[in-house]
Amino acid sequence: MSYNIAKRTLLSSIIAASSLSTLALAQQQEGFTITPSIGYYNMDSDRDIKDDKAYSLGLGYQFNNPWAVEFVYLNADSKQAGNNVDVDQYRLDGLYHLPTLNSVDLTPYLAAGVGTTDFSNDTGHDNIQVNAGGGLKYAVNDTVSLRADFRLVNDVEDHHLDNVTSLGVQMTFGGPSKQSSSSNDSYTPVEQTYTQVEPEPVQQAEPIEAEPMTEEISEQPEEMIQEESMTEAPMMEEPAQQTVVETLPPEKINIQFGLNKTTVEQKFYPDIEKIAVFLQENPGSTVVIEGHTDDTGAANYNQTVSEKRAQSVADVLINTFQVDESRVDAIGYGEERPFVENDTEEHREANRRIVAIISTSEA
Repeated sequence: MSYNIAKRTLLSSIIAASSLSTLALAQQQEGFTITPSIGYYNMDSDRDIKDDKAYSLGLGYQFNNPWAVEFVYLNADSKQAGNNVDVDQYRLDGLYHLPTLNSVDLTPYLAAGVGTTDFSNDTGHDNIQVNAGGGLKYAVNDTVSLRADFRLVNDVEDHHLDNVTSLGVQMTFGGPSKQSSSSNDSYTPVEQTYTQVEPEPVQQAEPIEAEPMTEEISEQPEEMIQEESMTEAPMMEEPAQQTVVETLPPEKINIQFGLNKTTVEQKFYPDIEKIAVFLQENPGSTVVIEGHTDDTGAANYNQTVSEKRAQSVADVLINTFQVDESRVDAIGYGEERPFVENDTEEHREANRRIVAIISTSEA
């Protein structure tokens, strides 16, 4: 069985996707997906069916985590001994997305599924098939991605091994609105009232007329006067005033995120507003928002989630409560800095936290 054509097609697909690396990368949105694709179906040599191009349409759902599910219909019109062979394939697949390769802006994924293929020449009619493979995705924007895919398709009854290579466009729609936590205009911050105390006027002292002083001519010799002036104590230079930076104790923000979600819900805005009020009342203060997770799942994924959650809280401070961006920083530590051991569910919940580190500077 030959895989040369499939390999060349897969390589061409990867190159085509990589050539678009100059476009802006955007995180894919949760929701329903539709993926039309064109590719090449490489038949097992034992089938004696000619390899040919294939068209497919995938309908699925992209979760707000690495997982997605997809139902795929594929059609290929081939020939066998001069006769037309119509190939109809139906399969249900699961996809797991790996961390994005930032250097080339590509997201690899693994895929596997089960299905059946109907050959019009009654060869392997409706046999059960399993498939496995993977591919690459390039997110052009929130709803459109380019996708290169390669699958091995095994007929578990007749023991044929086919492979399919395709290049398609995935479109996402109908999911929860990917509303930025920083652009929620419907939240009205609690109006803060401040009482400014007017300083009492300081009464200036009336100038006192000094009595004229009569200068007495010293009878000391000129040499003694010069010696006394040379022995006067030198003026001490006032030391430069230093800026003292005080870091307040870390404050845990009571913000809960849904499973694998990174968007801040409005009900937690009052907790963030308290930090914003403190920053507004103390113009010399800054804040670092830290994101932490427990050790459930892959470390790389936990790191990404912690960074996005910390940035979401920082965005609320900057865009909703109008804190200057230069005074807010966000960092994610993933599972690196647990508050307690991850040995119970309660401890893991305690480790999934957002912490605000506020620093104040005094001149």
